[in-house]
Amino acid sequence: MSTAEQAYKNDNTGGIADATKPVIVVSHVNKRFGKNKVLNDFNIELNKGETLVVLGRSGAGKSVLIKLIIGLMEPDAGAINVLGYDVPALDHDGLDVLRSRVGFLFQSNALYDSMTVRENLEFPMRRHMSQLSPEEVEKTIMEVLTNVGLPHTVDMLPSELSGGMQKRIALARTLVLKPEIILYDEPTTGLDPITGKEISELIVEVQKKYNTSSIIISHDMKCVEITADRIAVLIEGRNYASGTFDELKQSNDSKVKAFFE
Repeated sequence: MSTAEQAYKNDNTGGIADATKPVIVVSHVNKRFGKNKVLNDFNIELNKGETLVVLGRSGAGKSVLIKLIIGLMEPDAGAINVLGYDVPALDHDGLDVLRSRVGFLFQSNALYDSMTVRENLEFPMRRHMSQLSPEEVEKTIMEVLTNVGLPHTVDMLPSELSGGMQKRIALARTLVLKPEIILYDEPTTGLDPITGKEISELIVEVQKKYNTSSIIISHDMKCVEITADRIAVLIEGRNYASGTFDELKQSNDSKVKAFFE
């Protein structure tokens, strides 16, 4: 364990997640780029073991929200608490510790083209799990690859894999750190409908097997229907409406109905 990790684990003022409380709380968050107010008094909570989908049109601010949650951006105003951490107040070391507990599946997959699948999965483990033996690292890599259905790809390069396979490998790389929360940024974008459905079903399987809590950013309604325990509809920078898929599908509000037509 690094010095930073030990310091944050010993600090009882932050990083302590109460199992009875939400694992993510976003309160009254505002974010502006120039004159464009992307998030306007935005509020959501994610409960332990839950999959929350943030639904919105392209450019609505969904990806900005997820970057704020993981500390890749800072809000102009409001509070973001993740696993007991006040995210905007964290320094570099604090963010590093938080990101070892929160997995982030990029829309682009962000795999290293020059590395094999094994090397891509080893990379975050060398940084955050340096105490593991080579045998333990190999066991973890093969375990997560098996759980995403691709153990045979371990020595392949990303260029040798299909888009859907690359998405599965990106998810496997997230799982090697055994995160408590996984954030998915448009996980089915660019995939054909059949592969998109398979990835959505895999997300549900992973949530059950690893007991993770998840936020999924999406406008793919089939993905939303398969994965969501609850949905927050992002319109005009606000959490405009929330509920289950069936509840929102039956809404009489024209702005909400537009997503289900």
